[in-house]
Amino acid sequence: MVQLVTAPARKTRRALPLLLVLLAAGSPVAARADPAVGAASRELAPIELPQVRIDSVDVTKFPNVRILATLLDKRGKPVVQKVIKQVQVLDGQRKNHAPYAAFALGQPLGGRKDCKLQGFDKTGIATDVVFVVAGYQDDALRRGSLGRRLKEAVIAAFKPLAKTDRANVLWYGDRLYRFVGLKGRTGELTDIEDSRKLCRAARAEALAGGEVTGAGPADKEHPAPAPGTDLCGLTGNAKSIVEVVKGQQTAFEGYFPRLFGLGAPFWEHSRYCAPPPEALKGFGEFEGGNATRRASQRDELRAKGETVDFETSAFDEALRLLLQDGKPTARKAIVLISDGRDGYLHDLDLCRASPPARCKAAEGAQRKACLDDFLKQRLMGQQQQFRQRAETWIGTARAADIRVFSVGLGTLGAGYELERLRVLAERTGGTYRLVDKEEDLVGAVVATMSELTAGLAIDFAHQDPDEVGKSLELKVAVELDPAVVTGETKLTSAVAIALIPEPAPWQQRLEHAIRAALVAVQEAIGYKLYVLALTAIAVLAGLFLLLVGFLLVRAAARKVRG
Repeated sequence: MVQLVTAPARKTRRALPLLLVLLAAGSPVAARADPAVGAASRELAPIELPQVRIDSVDVTKFPNVRILATLLDKRGKPVVQKVIKQVQVLDGQRKNHAPYAAFALGQPLGGRKDCKLQGFDKTGIATDVVFVVAGYQDDALRRGSLGRRLKEAVIAAFKPLAKTDRANVLWYGDRLYRFVGLKGRTGELTDIEDSRKLCRAARAEALAGGEVTGAGPADKEHPAPAPGTDLCGLTGNAKSIVEVVKGQQTAFEGYFPRLFGLGAPFWEHSRYCAPPPEALKGFGEFEGGNATRRASQRDELRAKGETVDFETSAFDEALRLLLQDGKPTARKAIVLISDGRDGYLHDLDLCRASPPARCKAAEGAQRKACLDDFLKQRLMGQQQQFRQRAETWIGTARAADIRVFSVGLGTLGAGYELERLRVLAERTGGTYRLVDKEEDLVGAVVATMSELTAGLAIDFAHQDPDEVGKSLELKVAVELDPAVVTGETKLTSAVAIALIPEPAPWQQRLEHAIRAALVAVQEAIGYKLYVLALTAIAVLAGLFLLLVGFLLVRAAARKVRG
């Protein structure tokens, strides 16, 4: 079963919640031991379907306006345009105001030529997307059928992408991997940290805009990259990524999933109740001599100003990839296919076997209660850390117009872990889909991609731009064909957009004349004398206003006495 939660309109979202969600048992020990996992997430209210949602409004060419909207049917899948009977763009405040634009069966009413209704695929708007995929060493992923279905879901996610779309995949365990187009590295996903220097050089070459020198061999299916292409960034060569995912031999490795990087660094001994028996890939065993040697290496790297391993997360890298390489005109998204888990997989078992010092003296039920309280406090600290980081992530994503879509692996994640995925999606305008059955995973990912790549673009020219003022409040009303769609057929969504009105021609001429006069005065008398003159004028103007105020107050006082 797949449950959906989506965000309201992007300009009307509520504040970020506290996110200290624990399971009903009240204990993280119980949460991880519960085979059902995700019980808390099942209490989340599903979205009301069908629905229409305004994803974005472009007013950069005002009074020309473009609205991008998503319509989901009762199954959570995008509505095809042929079942849409009517579309109206209305004033968000005035109920009796005439529609800004109206369409019937896809055609503008009133014979208006400045209105157009079309699907995303007809607009030429590209999509830039990064997939973040759980790739750690869980038995269900490594030996069970879930790992195979996860690969199938990632492969299916690339099929809806058009030639103008670009993507990359970020596969995380205790190391972070992504597709890199550099020569000799296109046959497998590349470790982000091991390739930082190579990718830094590739990015510098891309920013220079010249010919790409580090690309692998080109053929019909793998054309040579265009000048200025970042070979470590987003790529339009989806086939290469699909080939890598299909043949990836080290798809599910590592006991330390680095999705969000919560808690102390993974190499910090104080993070664990005892040294973990598993090795951290690229770090080795957690024994004293190795830890000392690694600490010295980290200090040397910091002294050189270089990046230290294990101090970033998969989500940080996905955001960075879109911020660096995402096109300003593209629709940008991160698709999380994950259980939300972060940290050492066997943390609970390790603490049961080696309780913290404060719990060692206790016995039986008292020891268990002490351990549960210790783990609960640590979990709450990590959730508080996630809340703080999420505020930064969400603010950054919204400022860069990046939406997060999450597909939660409900068969793996605990409720509080899946909640992290929901919050990131809900607060950035994306959709959260919770998958409780393995066989539903591919369908949930396909539905997510359909929502991202399918939808409506509504273009119109505002007929009364002088009435707008400093903001524009819009409401989109859609009526579906009742002969085709069962259930609710009338859908609405509203959003408010801040505007910077273009000055009238006479205002522009006046401003230009004043600016030219001030520049001429400055050139004639010199900059220092110019500043002194402006200061003197400002002081005299202030004194004049004070005098006028005093005279007005005195006149009012005399009138009252008289």
